[in-house]
Amino acid sequence: MLTIAFNLITLYPKNIAMKKLSYLSFVLWILCFSNVTGKNLKARFAYATFFSPEKGPYVETYLDVNGSSVYFMPVKEGFQASIEISLVYKRNDSIVYFDKYNLLSPTSKDTQQTVFDFTDQQRVVLPNGTYTFELTIKDKNNSIAKPYFLTQEITLSYYPNLIAISDIELLSFYKASDVESKVNKNGYEILPLVDNFFDVSNNSFKFYGEIYNTSSIFKSDPFLLSYHIETNEQKKILDNFSKVSRPTSKPVTILLGEFDITSLPSGNYNFVVQVRNRKNELLAIKETFFQRSNPIPVLSDSVQVDYRNIDVKNTFVSRYSSKDEMFENVRCIYPIAGLNENQFIFNQAEFSDLNLMQQFFYNFWVKRNPLNPEQAWTEYKSEVDKVNKEYSAGSKKGYLTERGRVYLCYGAPNQISKMYNEPASYPYEIWQYYKIKNQTNRKFVFYSEQLATNDFDLLHSDYRGEINNPNWQVELRSRTELMNDLDKQNPNNNFQNQSRQMFENPR
Repeated sequence: MLTIAFNLITLYPKNIAMKKLSYLSFVLWILCFSNVTGKNLKARFAYATFFSPEKGPYVETYLDVNGSSVYFMPVKEGFQASIEISLVYKRNDSIVYFDKYNLLSPTSKDTQQTVFDFTDQQRVVLPNGTYTFELTIKDKNNSIAKPYFLTQEITLSYYPNLIAISDIELLSFYKASDVESKVNKNGYEILPLVDNFFDVSNNSFKFYGEIYNTSSIFKSDPFLLSYHIETNEQKKILDNFSKVSRPTSKPVTILLGEFDITSLPSGNYNFVVQVRNRKNELLAIKETFFQRSNPIPVLSDSVQVDYRNIDVKNTFVSRYSSKDEMFENVRCIYPIAGLNENQFIFNQAEFSDLNLMQQFFYNFWVKRNPLNPEQAWTEYKSEVDKVNKEYSAGSKKGYLTERGRVYLCYGAPNQISKMYNEPASYPYEIWQYYKIKNQTNRKFVFYSEQLATNDFDLLHSDYRGEINNPNWQVELRSRTELMNDLDKQNPNNNFQNQSRQMFENPR
């Protein structure tokens, strides 16, 4: 499975060292070029890849130019800006596509009132493969300014025997339209949003994507299409920004919609699209990163899920008639629950209502497997039983321990190194995962300051969203060494200390 973001790219002058802008970057305004005349060209660039059954794979590029940052010259209708653009696609150092053209702004009667942006969108059909893309832009009305240059690797990978999801295109506007144009796709007029930063002036998160080959893979079987917003750091799904559907299989399935993000707090987020089969097996995933700035970090009551409207009669949860048993079932799902879901779970400790817990519980599993929510719960409960048996500590259930939480959240580790008798160190374990979502070779260090207990705390991990503690080796050895230097990252005496070696090469 391949995960690609709707990419936002930085352009630099040719004489400045090039570097890519990660989609996890905090830098969002792309271009800010200075020249000796004092005029600063400002623009943003993005791209997305798609597939057409008639023409094959193609790349769409989007350029948004800030009209107040370029020079307008007199024309018959008033004043107009002109940007020279060249596009080059190379493969194995050979040019496979080249185009050079002028992008003209709308005309303006008064250059002092020029506050509008103007955009350019291009489509280039290319065979599957990896290409080096080069973009050069220049303000034609500024003879002194240097051209600005971008290079970016772009990969197209769409095959007829695999489920695939296009890149996710963020939108500023869309409507149904049958008119053929560069901004039309599959019966819709679509205007891209060449940005992934949403402040309080933009409370609508609009998106477009395509899913390919479901008709040839699934035939007449149903499949699940889900999409949600999750926190970037902890990968927690936000309850109010999650939807699941069972669309009809087609050569191209359209995903077009929007979320009202008025209540979404400031933060870093991912928009994630997933395709699953009737066994709930993940077949394709695509995500794009975005940022939100909202000075009112409160999820209002008006957007909370009203669980009391959910009918659970004749469902599997109706078999749980004991309040204590239902509470235990609800509590054990906290490691995989979203932020609002966990708020509900914690509230139930004080306000336990059997019917409300049943409604919440049923909704929880329907969201994760609409075709067979009971199967999803049964499979998860089996894992809960495992961690309760392995990691319970006295009266503390295994799923409430840190090892139990990590196991339930990310699955069984590929390697576990146990060091319970290393001189001068607290007992510890190092877990290694070959892959968690889109991260590879991630480790978790657990340790116990209470030598006679089975409850290990998470001390350090290199998985994004978990505790990252540069001083973990020193804290592990603090059983015998004083921690009088908070910046210290290595123990005084490394004799018989295998923690670093075990972390770098678990065995």
